[in-house]
Amino acid sequence: MKIKDRVNDFRGLKALWSAPILLAGIVLQHNFIENHTTTGKLPCELADLKLEAGVNRWLGLIRLSTL
Repeated sequence: MKIKDRVNDFRGLKALWSAPILLAGIVLQHNFIENHTTTGKLPCELADLKLEAGVNRWLGLIRLSTL
């Protein structure tokens, strides 16, 4: 439901090219940034993917992507 709620906000975008970029960011946030509501763990941790993203996970993911 979280993604559906955020996609509804895309109706106000002026350019169509920005919607896929925002959606990719939402997917990244769901899988690597926010803890799952029931398990309290990140979905990537449940998939046995260990990332050393640090305290600021967005910045950590950016740093890991540039290695």
